[in-house]
Amino acid sequence: MTQELPATRSLKPASASVRTFEVVEARTVSPSFRRVTLGSLGDGFEQEFDYLGHDHWFRLFFAAADRELVLPFGGADGWYSRLLAMPDETRPIVRNYTIRDARRDGERWLLDVDFVLHAGQSGDVEGEAARWCLRARPGDRVGLLDQGRIHRGAEHDGPLVIVADETGLPGVEGIARSLAAEAGDGSGARRAVRCIVEIGDADDRRELPGFDVEWALRDGHAAVGSAALETLRSAAVDPGSAAYIVGEGSATLAARAHLLESGVPKDRIDFCAYWRR
Repeated sequence: MTQELPATRSLKPASASVRTFEVVEARTVSPSFRRVTLGSLGDGFEQEFDYLGHDHWFRLFFAAADRELVLPFGGADGWYSRLLAMPDETRPIVRNYTIRDARRDGERWLLDVDFVLHAGQSGDVEGEAARWCLRARPGDRVGLLDQGRIHRGAEHDGPLVIVADETGLPGVEGIARSLAAEAGDGSGARRAVRCIVEIGDADDRRELPGFDVEWALRDGHAAVGSAALETLRSAAVDPGSAAYIVGEGSATLAARAHLLESGVPKDRIDFCAYWRR
């Protein structure tokens, strides 16, 4: 579900509060991705939520494996203070995630969220959120706090450069879907787009509407982000471009520095360090 986004529209939600969702479905979609569909529960989220498309993101609250879910209910202002005020034994874990896709099912919202499964040296999946998604079952409860979006896609209609590692792929897919909808004729993005996505497994590739993706396959021993950076540096960058860069922190900053050196103004570069080595 996407819509045209005028340039004057705020990137933050008009209103947001911590809401309870339930797991509707959880399934593995490729070697490194598990998709969890979350459903709203009719507690006012349906009236409050306004899907902005692109890389619309949220804060996910979930309980550790041996605990029950207790949420810091209330509005967006002060949510972190409420979280810190909770006792250690009941405080939920919080992580930031992007909505891959959103749709209405009758009165409720269904949100698809893709989790990256990183294996450590032991072979076990690393990260609290990744371990949670592996044990998630229909009916399990989580909390969600809407945060809006980062990508300012409708503010610039010139060339667009996108650079991401696999953690940014769900957001890139959301951007591709939104730009294709904004084109109006279903032909794809209305601008020239260079889209570079680094992945660790060739089977994680997926079709993105309107985008010809340059898949940068990372060697198993290489630093995350190195393959995407090498691909970015392989061709000249149009200084008239806008850019969107997300993924591992040091690689994100290196890609931003390269774009600045190529003449792209810093106010046309949207970037976010999703995680750090």
